[in-house]
Amino acid sequence: MVEMVQHGQASAWTPAQQVVPVWTGVKPLAAVLPTGERWVLHAGPPFRSASELPPAVRNSVLIGIVYEGWAADKSAAEALLDAGDVKLAPAQDHDVVVPLAGVATPSMYVLEVSDNKRPVNRKYSVLNEGMQWCTRLGIDADEIVPHLSWLHQDLGARMAAQFGGNVDLAPILQAALLNGDDGHARTMYGSRLLADIIVSWGIDDETSTTFLYSAMAWALNYWMAASALILAAQTEAHGIVKVGGNGLRFGLQLAEQAGTWLVVDAPAIVGNKDAGNEAAQALGTIGDSAVVDFVGLGGQCLDLASLSAKNLQAFLPVDYLSRHSQFLSQRLPFLAGRLGISAYDAILQNGTGPLVLLGMIDAAGARGRIGGGVATVDAHLLQQLEAWQDETTVV
Repeated sequence: MVEMVQHGQASAWTPAQQVVPVWTGVKPLAAVLPTGERWVLHAGPPFRSASELPPAVRNSVLIGIVYEGWAADKSAAEALLDAGDVKLAPAQDHDVVVPLAGVATPSMYVLEVSDNKRPVNRKYSVLNEGMQWCTRLGIDADEIVPHLSWLHQDLGARMAAQFGGNVDLAPILQAALLNGDDGHARTMYGSRLLADIIVSWGIDDETSTTFLYSAMAWALNYWMAASALILAAQTEAHGIVKVGGNGLRFGLQLAEQAGTWLVVDAPAIVGNKDAGNEAAQALGTIGDSAVVDFVGLGGQCLDLASLSAKNLQAFLPVDYLSRHSQFLSQRLPFLAGRLGISAYDAILQNGTGPLVLLGMIDAAGARGRIGGGVATVDAHLLQQLEAWQDETTVV
């Protein structure tokens, strides 16, 4: 049972425990990014150059370029990208989070999640794209650009204009956890609650409601931004303030080394592949959604999310129900008083670390999501981390 915790006296709380994530608006990403540049933000740590982008991520980058109108088609987008006329950068370095192989570009609308205690602290997440025509899947499909245009310039623009007031996210998350969500691989209950709020603002046309109530991962993007906000509030030495994967590398940033990515080869995702995809190769750990698992959701909530656990049973360690107590360090009001915040030093000392629940993305960029599974971040992985050596995180 999840014990509900009210936002009360917090004089002894750490900065991370004091964070109260609130959905405070919807705005174009251009309002957040440095102006006048062709930015495409991606998940995880930096790439060395556009030439090493995995096919799935490259597909999404090219779609982002065409969506922005910087190029008329894929061939022109490739020429622009390969000529260095587009800036690639880790989304988290700009206070943005994106899932899997997804991208964020300037005219896309983003969710703004702020700390109600310190509103100057904010994180942003792209709108969840639904279940089919998604950059997060890394596919090359003609339907994606029109879908993105509708999602952002129609639905997103109306959400921005008709935003009905700040929304405290903790009660929604807690209700979702009590109803089978884990906050990462399973977010259906929370997604319905958030859809109800948006519809209540008068965004109730058939196209929008059909999309919102079928977007089963809609809530994930809110939990990503909220988790990133909580992690970023850490000030103690070795506090993990950013974390994610780009398919090739997994990386994190520590509070005392802000701006420096520590990276290692991306660990494999083990899990169930969908029928017909058994022979397909999945990218390594990918996406900024690892922030939710490091906060204490996802793979650390399998004691609540029995269906998620059942689906992954064959790939989970035997102690999956209790292991989180060895590395989660703080009780979080956002998580209804459950343990949260994966502690770097505790992972090293105890040898065990977060289970990250992830979709498997086809490395070839042809099949999209080929299954779902789990990646383990343990002491052995952290011991291999090395500081990123390139001069810049921008290509």
